[in-house]
Amino acid sequence: MKLNIIEKVPNDLYTCDVKDIHDVLNGPTILHLKGKSSKALFISTLLHGNETTSFFVIQKLLKEYKEKEIPRDLIIFIGNTIGASHGLRHLPDQPDYNRIWKEGDTPEHLLATEVFVYAKQHDLFASIDIHNNTGKNPFYACINLIHDNWVELGSLFSNQIVYFTEPSEVQSMAFAELCPSVTIEAGLPGNAEGTEVVFRFLDDVMNLDSFKDKFSKRDADVFHTIGRIHISKDATVDFDNNIESENDISFISNIDSMNFELLKRGDHLGFCKNALNIQAYNNRGDEISNDIFDFVDGKITANRIFIPSMFTKDVYVMKEDCLGYIMEKMISLKD
Repeated sequence: MKLNIIEKVPNDLYTCDVKDIHDVLNGPTILHLKGKSSKALFISTLLHGNETTSFFVIQKLLKEYKEKEIPRDLIIFIGNTIGASHGLRHLPDQPDYNRIWKEGDTPEHLLATEVFVYAKQHDLFASIDIHNNTGKNPFYACINLIHDNWVELGSLFSNQIVYFTEPSEVQSMAFAELCPSVTIEAGLPGNAEGTEVVFRFLDDVMNLDSFKDKFSKRDADVFHTIGRIHISKDATVDFDNNIESENDISFISNIDSMNFELLKRGDHLGFCKNALNIQAYNNRGDEISNDIFDFVDGKITANRIFIPSMFTKDVYVMKEDCLGYIMEKMISLKD
């Protein structure tokens, strides 16, 4: 798999449809544009081909600076172009492009290594990976280190920040070795508000002279991901909240509306014929299903207080990745 490295914006990139981007770029591409400052902003886009906000934002950003000097160098990685051309997170024979940033021997892992090595050769100011959710979530940022500059970078996008260490194969984790690094979750794909909010965020970071020597982490609400919920690939799923459903799991209809809400013990999530079809694991990979859920007479209820994020009603994503994450509010942050 060849990584394209270009230093000039192809004319078609300004106006093409996201499904035409593979024809325009012919594969994963680094677009490196020189700016006033050599301290480069790295932007990772389309790691998931169906998460299109990053594409629309990059088009908007490139148009904004087409006729004027860019405040700092931009290194834009445009990832799964073939997935984007099909409107898919990734093709069936591809790995997830946001799970390839650790050692591996697939062509995609080697590609990620090549991108990382290229970025490491430059003076990076910050790294931003842009994503969408498949469920209802507020705009929020994710970091992998509890460090002033990482929290400050995330807070420029949202005062809701999620700290996680698993999955560890993500782009933001790899680039945290090089510079302040953040993943931003910009709501549902194609949402105009999300595009505008991300554009303003990128523009602010591009024009930022430096991070603060001392940033008050108390200025942001930081949540810690302690686990995630897996659904059996063989399970059938609906959202009818029906104990008599023919499907294996029948979630409540608004399960994705629970994201970033405090769930209490006894809160109802749906019905399940077999508890083995919905299991929770902590960051070490230990099963914690009985700590998180209570299964009585087919009902799924919360067995403890927790805060969900990224709960989705997309059954493909639910099985391919997870139903969502289990969070707690961090209350021990100190300056």
